Amino acid sequence: MQLELINKKKFIYIYSILSIIIFIYNFIVNDYLTNNEFPGYITITFICIYLLNILFIKLKHLNNIYFFYSVKLLQLIIASLIIFGDLITTSYTALIMYILIVIEVISTVKVETKSLINKIYILLTIPLVITSIISCMEKRTFSPLFFTVQIIVVIIGIYIIYNSSTNALKNQIEVQKKLWLEVKNKNKDLLASKKQTQLVHNQLVKQKNELEEANETLNKVTAEMYIQNELLSYISSVLDIEELMELVTDSILGAIGVDTCSIVIYDTINNTYHYKVKSTYETDYLLPFIEAMKEGKLDEYFILGEPYIDNQVTKGKYKFTYERAVGSLVIIPIIKDNNTYGLLIAEHKSSNMISENSIRFFQNIASQINIAINNANLYRKMEEMANRDALTYVYNRNYLRKVFNDLAEKVQTNNKSLSLALFDIDKFKKVNDTYGHLFGDQVLKIISNISEKYVNLNDGILGRYGGEEFLIIFPDKTLDEAYQIMKEIHSCIKNTKIPYNDKLIDINVSIGLTSYPEICKSPADLVKRADKAMYVSKDTGRGRITIDNIDL
Repeated sequence: MQLELINKKKFIYIYSILSIIIFIYNFIVNDYLTNNEFPGYITITFICIYLLNILFIKLKHLNNIYFFYSVKLLQLIIASLIIFGDLITTSYTALIMYILIVIEVISTVKVETKSLINKIYILLTIPLVITSIISCMEKRTFSPLFFTVQIIVVIIGIYIIYNSSTNALKNQIEVQKKLWLEVKNKNKDLLASKKQTQLVHNQLVKQKNELEEANETLNKVTAEMYIQNELLSYISSVLDIEELMELVTDSILGAIGVDTCSIVIYDTINNTYHYKVKSTYETDYLLPFIEAMKEGKLDEYFILGEPYIDNQVTKGKYKFTYERAVGSLVIIPIIKDNNTYGLLIAEHKSSNMISENSIRFFQNIASQINIAINNANLYRKMEEMANRDALTYVYNRNYLRKVFNDLAEKVQTNNKSLSLALFDIDKFKKVNDTYGHLFGDQVLKIISNISEKYVNLNDGILGRYGGEEFLIIFPDKTLDEAYQIMKEIHSCIKNTKIPYNDKLIDINVSIGLTSYPEICKSPADLVKRADKAMYVSKDTGRGRITIDNIDL
């Protein structure tokens, strides 16, 4: 094996520039901005890498392959440690330095055997793998390891592209030399040599074009990986479905280069669909997309359960595209427990724009959307539990207070009605003392279930206000409308017999009812007035409804 040291000075120049940049950055940021007296260990590290390279080239130590490997391995270890450090700016610089060292090794070493290729792979990747594993254990996240896998893919890609193109070019050069020797020795073969040279030239042009395409693909994949990482870091922190869909569509539209991005997700908790459409066109396509969904024009893709690609879309082929210009289209299902509950759709106006790499990218995004939605649903369930009474599972007093305050502000602004009922179970202490607290809990549950049925039918809000007290809020209901509902609730409770051993126990409630603006001058007085009316019911014989009036 041999070493080619022709480009060593060029790499030294690049290391020099990087070292100067990081020194200036650390000097300005750490010295002038944070008043530190020393530029930091990061600056020293890069300068040491630079000085070591100069020293070893001057002493011609790098002509020894094993010494060369040792130096490069040390540099890779230092760079990888900085990559996973806490400073983002120096991490980026270290990543650039790491890739630069990789390119230096690839361009310097002549590969002669397959075993050497494997050794070089190990040399270039093992420092990054080890430091990423250490970082994963320290930070308790797989992000460093996931990031390392991407860098390794890039390194292997660079290695493969460089070797394949370099070997091909060397082979062609040998062919050209041989042809020119034949031309020199045999003048009569000039025409044949000319044709052969032209053929070789065409092959080189073809290889150059292929190399440029490969480089373009590599750049695109790298960009997609970066975008994906950025998306994942944001997606993991989003707990609202609408906000999540807004983030994903904006990111895909702005970074991937598609013309339209659409998402539809079924919300299992609220039994409804969420829609989002973003497009580079001026037209708003959200309503047509919702109509297409309701008309079943996307049902087949929910049933398909796998990615759908069309790189030759003709005008009018898909009804949900609403006659906009579409040449390429991909539909990615969002799946949970083998059931498709959402679709991610990306469109491009040009044909043949959806590649296998694009499919993997969109599938990864769909997977992260799935995780984020599961997190959001879990958060909503926990939030819902925090708003509910543990025994009856109707709303608790804190939630009622929050809802009432919001409604009170709205009805004053919009001049709407707001009625409120407060009721108490009659002689509930005697029920507990006579039949026990377990029976008392059962009574509370039955009363809340009866009330909740009527309240839900009339768009009201029911909550447990105190021990045996319940509060019902009736938005946009007049006093008379609320009274008719409370009559039904009272009648149902009164006629309900609750079994206890071999007995049937009667239960009744005392109700106070008031309304704004018919009775109360301010929504803030509703609870106090309803409570006063309820105590009038208790003082006048219990088991009745008292409607608030100015004489109470």
